[in-house]
Amino acid sequence: LDTILGGGFREASLNLIAGRPGTGKTTLAHQLMFALTRPGRTALYLTALGEPPAKMLRHQEQYAFFRPEELHRSIHFLNLAAVGGSNDTEVMLQKIQEAVEEHKPSLVFIDSFRSLFAALHRGQTGVAGLPAFLHQMALLMRGWQATTFLVAEYLDPDREDPLFTVADGIL
Repeated sequence: LDTILGGGFREASLNLIAGRPGTGKTTLAHQLMFALTRPGRTALYLTALGEPPAKMLRHQEQYAFFRPEELHRSIHFLNLAAVGGSNDTEVMLQKIQEAVEEHKPSLVFIDSFRSLFAALHRGQTGVAGLPAFLHQMALLMRGWQATTFLVAEYLDPDREDPLFTVADGIL
């Protein structure tokens, strides 16, 4: 990816990993995470309403990039499913902020961002709509200088999407 992207992902950028279900978005995100973490450069992987972290990790351990010794040392997982069910974007942003403050990650992954937003959007309270939620989240992550990857299902290339307006890079 460094060659294709002309040097890799920019530090403190907000990136989108998009594609149809089953195309390897989560596997790519894990491969990036394991390749980019080391002591002093940690990652926070936030899961939302998709596969629980334990199931994802069981699947990922078949790959050569998987390093179990990095879990809970340089790589931290947090399942946001319970918070996503609250339908309150303010609560979700607060939970993400608390996790970032606790782990002080250099890299943040949110998988699946679309599922998270869909859950928040049902019966929504707090910040109004996807653009406002994206803006608030982007400010939060950029404030900590975290390079962020949003993993999202994307099915319709002709549909305009506010997610593309905040992304510094799209894969």
